[in-house]
Amino acid sequence: MKIFIDVNVFIDVMTKRSGWSENLRVLNLARRSQEIESWTSALTLPLLYFFRRRVVDETIARADAQTILKGLQLVPVNQTIPHRALASTGPDFEDNIQLASAESISVNHLITRNKKDFAASQLSVFNPEEWLAVEEIVALEAKLPSIPDP
Repeated sequence: MKIFIDVNVFIDVMTKRSGWSENLRVLNLARRSQEIESWTSALTLPLLYFFRRRVVDETIARADAQTILKGLQLVPVNQTIPHRALASTGPDFEDNIQLASAESISVNHLITRNKKDFAASQLSVFNPEEWLAVEEIVALEAKLPSIPDP
């Protein structure tokens, strides 16, 4: 299974925003399961760095951005992706880049906190709670050794 994780899932974990523990479960499962190929956009790294840099120093911002992306693959932002994002009818340009990135690698599921901006997508779009409740995902998570709750 190939999944794409939107930047807002990472931000929720970094800021411990409401629902962050489900987001963390998604990231942990994405990293730990041999049966899940996990991706995010290369744009996610500078976005996370910039977001963290506003509240912590340079060294911490870099370390946090690197740590949270550990175990995930990055979809390169080539010339095609911004052009597809600009041509998209979606309401948010950054989300359009995320969507074009996910589509470019033919993911099975796109996981985001912001489903409304992906409504026109042909991809299977889930919020973290919905994705974790999918029968196949429940079975994959059950195979893994448990880790302590955050």
